[in-house]
Amino acid sequence: MDSGGVGAVGHEKAVQSASPSLKIPMGMSRCVAAIAFLAVFAAVLFVLQGASPRREVWFCGDFETGGLGGWSWDISPNHPAKVVTDPVRKGRYAVRITLAPGDIAASKERAELKVGDKEIELIRGQNGREVWYGWSLFLPLDYAHPPGDQFQILSQWHHRRASTAPRKRFDVTGPPPLALYLVPHEGKDLLILVGQSSPKAPPRQLGTRPIRRGTWNDLVVHVRSSMGRDGFVEAWLNGRPFTAGRMYGPTLYNPVPNYLRLGLYRRKGVPTINHVFYDEVRLGDSYLAVAP
Repeated sequence: MDSGGVGAVGHEKAVQSASPSLKIPMGMSRCVAAIAFLAVFAAVLFVLQGASPRREVWFCGDFETGGLGGWSWDISPNHPAKVVTDPVRKGRYAVRITLAPGDIAASKERAELKVGDKEIELIRGQNGREVWYGWSLFLPLDYAHPPGDQFQILSQWHHRRASTAPRKRFDVTGPPPLALYLVPHEGKDLLILVGQSSPKAPPRQLGTRPIRRGTWNDLVVHVRSSMGRDGFVEAWLNGRPFTAGRMYGPTLYNPVPNYLRLGLYRRKGVPTINHVFYDEVRLGDSYLAVAP
């Protein structure tokens, strides 16, 4: 705002210097003053807009096409992903993911969506770069947890093989560098964000928060890809911190970037049939770009 004031004074002096004896009628004088004010205001607005951080969305998967445009998936044909009109976080549509016993896809019992354009994460998620992820999650009231201590993953940033040369499709093994688990605990449903610096390293709990069933829960996760200690993860749940700030440590197993999977993933043989809903999925360059 200070620069705008200086610009207005400078403009007035320039007019007076160029035409020291010019007589302007009162009505026209007011008109000229108004035009000058609008010009200065427009200039200040332009500067402020240019100075503000640009918010860019690299991928939007909000299902508002009424289908799965922009997505690929590893989902059994027994229970395909279904675009629904209820429940919905925003707009007209969301997606329902179902996983039942024996639903095998990509050699595992899973039902997961992936960003269809692989180049987005291959480029944006390179070593030293940062990606913001945002989406909304809905857990139905009748969600049945698997018996015992069976794990359930609702999202994972999975690693790729170190070489991009053609090989077998399912030759990447081991736990992912980053995953979001759903865990029942004392009558509550907990989301636990877990990171690992290598496939054989002990898992590290990065954040734990309860969620409510029957309502939408908004997540934002900010990841700096790195094989070194300068990598980090920070996350928010429903607008509040999910992690205690930036949790530093390696987020890549190798130089090839990770990729996001959203849905349900668990061990084979779990007897329950489960549904989860997702909406407002975005990848971008800031919190404001991806927050649901």
